[in-house]
Amino acid sequence: MKWITRCLTLALASAADVKIQSAVEVEGWSRRARSDSGSVVPVVLALQNSNMQQLADEVLAVSSPSSPRYGQHLSPSEIAAMTGPGKAAGEAVRSWLAASGIEASVSRWGDRLEIRATVEQIEKVFSTKVHHLSNGVDSTLQAGDLHAPEDVAGSIAAVFGLHGLPLKRPSAPVGVGSAQVTPQLLLQTYNVTGAPEVSRGSKNKRAVAEFQGQFTKQADLTSFFKQYVPSAKEGDDKYTCVGDRCEPQGVHENIGVEAMLDIEYIMGPAPGIKSEVWFYDGMQFCTDLKNWTAMVLDHDDPPLVFSISYGVQGNVSLDKRQGCSMDMIASIEDDFTKIAARGVSLIFSSGDDGSGGNTLFRSKLWPVWPGSAAYTTTVGATQFISGSSGPEEAVTSFGSGGGFDWRVPMQSWQKDAANAYLARKDAGLPSAADYNRAGRATPEVAAMGEAYQVVVNGKTLPVGGTSAAAPFFASLVSLLNEARLQQGKSPLGFLNPLIYEMGNAGRGFRDVTVGNNRKQRMRIPVREGYSCTQGWDAVTGFGTPNFEDILKYVQDLPSGRRSEIII
Repeated sequence: MKWITRCLTLALASAADVKIQSAVEVEGWSRRARSDSGSVVPVVLALQNSNMQQLADEVLAVSSPSSPRYGQHLSPSEIAAMTGPGKAAGEAVRSWLAASGIEASVSRWGDRLEIRATVEQIEKVFSTKVHHLSNGVDSTLQAGDLHAPEDVAGSIAAVFGLHGLPLKRPSAPVGVGSAQVTPQLLLQTYNVTGAPEVSRGSKNKRAVAEFQGQFTKQADLTSFFKQYVPSAKEGDDKYTCVGDRCEPQGVHENIGVEAMLDIEYIMGPAPGIKSEVWFYDGMQFCTDLKNWTAMVLDHDDPPLVFSISYGVQGNVSLDKRQGCSMDMIASIEDDFTKIAARGVSLIFSSGDDGSGGNTLFRSKLWPVWPGSAAYTTTVGATQFISGSSGPEEAVTSFGSGGGFDWRVPMQSWQKDAANAYLARKDAGLPSAADYNRAGRATPEVAAMGEAYQVVVNGKTLPVGGTSAAAPFFASLVSLLNEARLQQGKSPLGFLNPLIYEMGNAGRGFRDVTVGNNRKQRMRIPVREGYSCTQGWDAVTGFGTPNFEDILKYVQDLPSGRRSEIII
């Protein structure tokens, strides 16, 4: 066996190297000194999946209410059996790494290899150079182009940890609405009634994912519950940290306004459901995303719904802002497909810069990624037209994100609604060359997005954004899951086929027909965008939730139980 391995290693070493991933030059970031050769860097090598279209068909089968297999989500082993790269592929890559003295560990389901290697080893094995990359404030290690022998290159889908930048994320918009938004106001506005009392011993879980210095603080959450969640029972204000830590330590770390907004409004409207914070403090956004999705997929019992208030508006790879390659993005989106197959809901905010347009010039309009990926559910933002109750309109103090993706095609479950919108004369559509009529349409739904009362550092602040609407909507999803679990039924999982079925039938949502998203943050206007209309639109989706009606709808759906495995 040793002789065979040695021969394989020599054969791989003699093979011609080919480029497997390109370094992306990003404006404002420059290469500085070479990294210390002894520095240790964690790297993930994602292996090529197989049969991803077959898995996509499975997701549709278990997520479409009209399907006889609705709710029969796949197990991790079923997903691995369908999409795994095969043992030979993993062994070939491991042998290549071993030739440079790098020991790789194989992930639980065989879809990636993880290494911790010195810069010297990385430069040797990938035929590259590693430098410090800096914008004058932040710094991260960055490799040049990555190479591998032709024999193994085809087995590697993407490499994480050597390319990518921190997410440039502006602060949340200050809530300027006339209403002070609290959990109680949200429950009244969205008719949150009829749900069963939460079983504190249930396996139902929900979580927020936080990145790059957005720390939470238990003391602030406890204060928030005391002020705004009078129905809570002892212990309902406690969350579990998943990761090394979630709270700040030291003088250079602070509590994140966004993080506190997320945790307070995924927990406050529906107290008693187990809640977690999954925290990632890396300096490369796409790598952190991959670490998160991989951790979800390796987990025996992950939360049933995640809320994520992070994203990038534009073509994440080609516009050269995040330093992520297209292969990295595709690998993350493959994980989204697997997570959907597992029966986990991913809720993303739609962004606060409207259609992504330019104030002075025409430009291609992009929605926010990852919210524009195929297997995510995206939430926009609204406000009351007047006062503290009544009809709503698209938020006016910033632009609620939405539109049509250039890279991800329009999905089957949304074609009727999106094409009906594109045919409307009052849709306020951009110039035909500036958006993709055939692209994935966002958002799915919307909710209040201004003046959320958030406790941070012991003080209450009014905070807004689609990043307020997303965790609140995720809270409602966790409450819907609770109702189904108490019936002995499966969780809702990937939501979009259900949302579009309800929306097309006029169920579950209150239409928002006033407003547009032709603005950036702080009301700065842009030339092009989209308008709210009757039915689905590219600003507020199908509108805001009518919880009681959604609850009745999902309680009548099939149980999701199965007597035998069907793949």
